[in-house]
Order: sequence, then C-alpha cells, then structure tokens
Amino acid sequence: MSKITIDNEEYKLDDLSDKARSYAEHCHDLQRKIVNAQKDLEQLVTAKNTYYNALKQELEAPQAAE
Repeated sequence: MSKITIDNEEYKLDDLSDKARSYAEHCHDLQRKIVNAQKDLEQLVTAKNTYYNALKQELEAPQAAE
C-alpha cells in the first residue's frame, strides 16, 4: 500500500505524517479483517444451514423401533 484514496483524493503514504500514515495502515488492516470476517460468516451460515437441513431430514424420517 503506497497510496490511499480518501473522498476521491489520492495521497502518497510517504507524504503523510506519522499519525496519518498510522491511521491509514489501521484502516487498511481493518478492511482486510472485515473481508475475512465476511468470508467466515458465509462459511458459518452455510454450515448452520447444512445442520438445519440434516435436522429436518432426521425429524421427517420414519423412526426405527427402539
């Protein structure tokens, strides 16, 4: 990451203050974490739906005599 765009204006990281560069790096890192969290959420929802469907099939299946 050598540049950042804020409100359609591009900034070179080398031209920013240390504090501004730190904020930019935090924003970049947090965006990466958000993308990963969204992927994790998709996986969790898919897994939950799989278990839900398996449960429905189990409940609808004829019960064997115990």
